Amino acid sequence: MEEGESSAPSRQQQLRRTRSFVAEEDVVELPNDVQVLVKYLLNEDESTERKISVASIFGMGGIGKTTLARKIYHHERLKDYFEGFAWVCVSQQWQPNDLLQGILFKLIPDQRNVIVTSKEDELERLLQQHLRARRCLIVVDDIWSTETWDCLKDAIPVSEHGSKILLTTRNRDVAAHVDPNGYHHQLRCLTAEESWELLRKKSLWESNGCEDLDKMEELGKKMLKNCGGLPLAVVVLGGILRTKKTLKEWNEVHENIKSYLDKGEKIGKEGEVPKILAYSYYDLPWQLKPCFLYLGKFREDSDIGAESLYQMWIGEGMIFENDRREQETMMDVAERYLKELAIRCMVEIKTYEEGKHAVTKLESCWLHDLMRDLCLAKAKEENLYKLVDRSTSRDSPPAAEAQYGLVLHLLPEDISQYNFPPKEQTKHLRSFLCDSLNLKMLRFLAILSFHMASQSCYLKSPLGYVGKFIHLRCLRLRGQGINLPYSLGNLKYLETLDLSGSYDCRIPNVLWKLERLRYLYLPDWWMAPQPKWGPHPKLRLSKQLEILESFDNKICYPEDVCKLLNLRAFKAIVHTNLEDLEHIINHISNSDCLCISSLTISDCDFGWTNSNNSNDNNKSLDVLSRVLFSRNIHELEINDRLTQLLLYDTNIEEDPMATLEKLPNLRILELGPNSFLGQEMICHLMGFPKLKRLGLDGLGNLKHWKVEEGAMPELSSLRIVDCQKLEMIPDGLRYVTTLKEIYLVQMPEEFNNRVTRVNGQQGEDYDKISHVPSVNIYGYFFSPYFFILQFFSF
Repeated sequence: MEEGESSAPSRQQQLRRTRSFVAEEDVVELPNDVQVLVKYLLNEDESTERKISVASIFGMGGIGKTTLARKIYHHERLKDYFEGFAWVCVSQQWQPNDLLQGILFKLIPDQRNVIVTSKEDELERLLQQHLRARRCLIVVDDIWSTETWDCLKDAIPVSEHGSKILLTTRNRDVAAHVDPNGYHHQLRCLTAEESWELLRKKSLWESNGCEDLDKMEELGKKMLKNCGGLPLAVVVLGGILRTKKTLKEWNEVHENIKSYLDKGEKIGKEGEVPKILAYSYYDLPWQLKPCFLYLGKFREDSDIGAESLYQMWIGEGMIFENDRREQETMMDVAERYLKELAIRCMVEIKTYEEGKHAVTKLESCWLHDLMRDLCLAKAKEENLYKLVDRSTSRDSPPAAEAQYGLVLHLLPEDISQYNFPPKEQTKHLRSFLCDSLNLKMLRFLAILSFHMASQSCYLKSPLGYVGKFIHLRCLRLRGQGINLPYSLGNLKYLETLDLSGSYDCRIPNVLWKLERLRYLYLPDWWMAPQPKWGPHPKLRLSKQLEILESFDNKICYPEDVCKLLNLRAFKAIVHTNLEDLEHIINHISNSDCLCISSLTISDCDFGWTNSNNSNDNNKSLDVLSRVLFSRNIHELEINDRLTQLLLYDTNIEEDPMATLEKLPNLRILELGPNSFLGQEMICHLMGFPKLKRLGLDGLGNLKHWKVEEGAMPELSSLRIVDCQKLEMIPDGLRYVTTLKEIYLVQMPEEFNNRVTRVNGQQGEDYDKISHVPSVNIYGYFFSPYFFILQFFSF
């Protein structure tokens, strides 16, 4: 492969998801900082005629540079001035392609496929072209070195009246190097009053209901002296005190901090971690300490997916069965641990958007640089794991002690220069995380939590040795041509098997032997319709599964789904077979514990088009109706030949249009009596792309029907029958220029008068359908058979 092709998947996986959104956090407002920077970016500074192209925020770690940059990035006035926005976060282990791709993903997301396959010089040209055509704001967060800017400067054409840069850095020299004539904004530390205000918010001091609030305030202000006005330190202290509700507990924290600080130890790189942050680790409950330290394994500034993290914690034995409460699963316990760390302000978290269905409530988490330094320092003290990156792989002397965890953050070209520890030091290795490494290294492991998601690595046979790791809890493999051995069935402790994103894979029919398997992510079977391995054996599934993704009825037995009583997340594709679909929908519809389900249906014949058997038609449409309106199907895609659909007596309570309008080939739709019991329907923009004929018959509760502009772009015939409560014809019909005929049958006189001329006067809704050549109004009853036959014939 050429360089661009081979590097694209790895870059796409490695690229960190940046956090430009404004978190819901209590901060001390420094409005002057925001206003000054916004004015400079808008060229509105009145104190000087100087116009800038780069603004820099600099200051020590934890002082609030990123928080300030977020507020500016989302400022309303900038949204009207700039045409595009991009936010990219820089680590000390940065790569040029990462930065360029990160900016382009934000500016031109619709060209993602081009971006991930482009070489560095191509990315530079693409970025230059876009920035010359549009005025954009680019935030470069946490830039450490002048070399980083030298890599970017030629690709980002900034000017006083064009695109601009906002950067954050700890180093004033970096800001001066980027643009000596730019605006350099130094953040100051908090005053004593500001520190107390922030601590008060974070500790929920006033909500304690304690009679000793004055004494607690006095203690709080004494402890704040150890924070030095650093916002991060104040926030973390607030997180500690938030878990303490009484004066006695606050006094214990005060005494413990004094004792801890008296030790005088240095923490982190050259003692850069403030000691108050280190005390936050000391104050953690014992079961949370290894979970917190585990976060240091991930790359600097990386977004850590919550679901994946929980499975790693579980696989490492950090989540305890006896800590489960009532109906909690192990994942629930892990999420409770992460929430506790967030409450203590030791990690930042992102929750899923409201309405998003997911197994977990938290989407991801991340660490501040200083908290990660604390993780790495304490993990080294306790010999929990060893982290190797480009800065340490060649210079660090080999460790003499046994290693229990090893993390390699190396590029493929650096792997060959790394001296892997001798067998004596790795025989106790329990977890191994690596970005890019040949699987032969796994012969040293006994218990493995192997994660390759952040780099592409095309795994090939032989993998026979995998079955020897009998203590394996979590196995993640990415790539093409993965051929798992029958010895996979020996992994009786395996809890997570993740092949998501892989293709052209072969899995032996041994999954049913894995009695502890809870989380199963199968490969993307559809990407290799003719695998090189030949026909794939059908797979029986473990009955303990809680997450099952990429289920395919060609590969797995649909009747097995009915046996998965603990299933919480289910994503499947069903091809052709209606009976298979019925098995699956029966279980999904009756499940009480599903948090998210996604179903793709391909090439299923639901009758009408090919079957002359009315019983077959009734059965197939019954299955389709249950699929369309199941309360437990949260994401639905139907790629099939369904062109005509009649629904009646389905008693649907929620608006069916949001689902029906996604049927890609639907041309005729009839909603008959008792099909929909609700009062409001909406046809959305781009909905029903091929619909020709629409009938609404006997919808007795329907009051409001809205049609958005751009909906039903090919509709030619509309029939509304006996909808007695419908108040008016939709305004959006005026935009359906393809409409040729409308039938209004047994509608209230008031409704009819609104769309006709009465005594020479146009009704209120006349102009909505005045462009329709044929509008027919009938006040008498037609045979339903006549209507159906007429409506469903061409």
